[in-house]
Parts: sequence; C-alpha cells; structure tokens
Amino acid sequence: MRPLKLKQIGWGPILFGGWVIVLLSAAIFLPRDVPNIIAYPIIVLLAIWFLLSVVALFIYLYRAWRRVEAVSNKAAYIAWLSIESAFALAAVAGIVWFFVTPS
Repeated sequence: MRPLKLKQIGWGPILFGGWVIVLLSAAIFLPRDVPNIIAYPIIVLLAIWFLLSVVALFIYLYRAWRRVEAVSNKAAYIAWLSIESAFALAAVAGIVWFFVTPS
C-alpha cells in the first residue's frame, strides 16, 4: 500500500463534512442561555472554517482558470467557469454582508 499524497485527498467532502460538524455543534451547544465561554470557541471555529472554505474555493477557481488552455471546448468551459466564479463571489460576498451589516 502506497502512502496517500496531499494532492490525492478530495477536499470537497472534507469541507462539507466540516460544515456539517461545525453547524451541528453550534445548534447543539448554543441554546439561547449559553454562557460566552462556550459561545466564543464555536464562533471562532465558524470563522476559521469559513476562511478555510473561501481559500479552498478560490484555489479551486484559480486551478480551473489555469486549465482553460488544456480543454477542448474553450467557449463552453469559459462560459461555465465565468458563471461559477460569479456565483461563488456573490455567495461569499452575501455571507460576509449578512454577518457584517447590523440587523
């Protein structure tokens, strides 16, 4: 059995599973009357996981844009990647806007 390399790991399922764990832990451990000593670590974990997700998303898009020269149907690939990039940027901006603006 050969060792697993970092490039062979599928990071998508790991990030998705991490979000499930983080959000479930927030739902379980953050009832309305929880003290701040429990809330702060979960909020920090949410922020770190969000930053990791954003970095992973932009690495994915960067690699995808670098592959434009290698694909056979460039027009369709560029159109799809443009739509994908626009929606990813809008989603990240929307999440940041939701949490930064006062309610």
